[in-house]
Amino acid sequence: MKDLRRLVIVVVIGSFSLAALLGILALLSGDFGDDQARVLLTTVIVGVESTVVLCLLALAGHPWVPVSWFGAAASVVATGAALALTWGDNAWDDGRWEDLLRLFGTSAILAGTSAQLALLIALVLRPGREPGGLAALLGLTGLAGALVAILAIGPIVSASEPDDGYWQLLGVLAILDVLGSVVLVALGAFGRVRERIETPASAVSEVRLSAAQQQRIEQWAREHRTTPTDVVQRALDSYLRRS
Repeated sequence: MKDLRRLVIVVVIGSFSLAALLGILALLSGDFGDDQARVLLTTVIVGVESTVVLCLLALAGHPWVPVSWFGAAASVVATGAALALTWGDNAWDDGRWEDLLRLFGTSAILAGTSAQLALLIALVLRPGREPGGLAALLGLTGLAGALVAILAIGPIVSASEPDDGYWQLLGVLAILDVLGSVVLVALGAFGRVRERIETPASAVSEVRLSAAQQQRIEQWAREHRTTPTDVVQRALDSYLRRS
């Protein structure tokens, strides 16, 4: 799973870097026309898709990873539809054009909602951490987000204009969704810091170094003009990032 995550990150960064380069070339070409505008719009599309994929990667190896797979499928559909709308505007009749717009709108909403939930789940339901009351708030926020997505997709699929009450309900749920997300991010991050501070000293196992290991650490610290404690901390941080 870690290798797959690294591969996806490399592909995302590489594809967006290429799209960004093409966008810069389009801006610097001097003659800005329809083709240059489409190149710039393509850069935006690839950038948004890259951001969504990176959000979905937060659940790599997590029990709730199906949320990411669902979001990834929706984001691929949304990206394909967006590129088709950008580059094929003269290729279809009005009916086909409207179908593509509906497909893009529906899949984009599903992908965005999945990316939001992936980030919140990864933050609150971290392995080895008791979520406590945040689990209930996560469930309510997830429900609000799902209802917002359903209500937003409704008019797109039905191609009808709902009444004012429909939009008022959608607005209330969207506000609750945003409020829940902000609270989860704030409390989730604060809880992580508090968890480190409140860990009792008796729960920390003692690590003993051999004389040779201690000597290597001290030698490295002298060569790089730092302290042995800093050397150990940097090595631990580097190991945790790779894992």
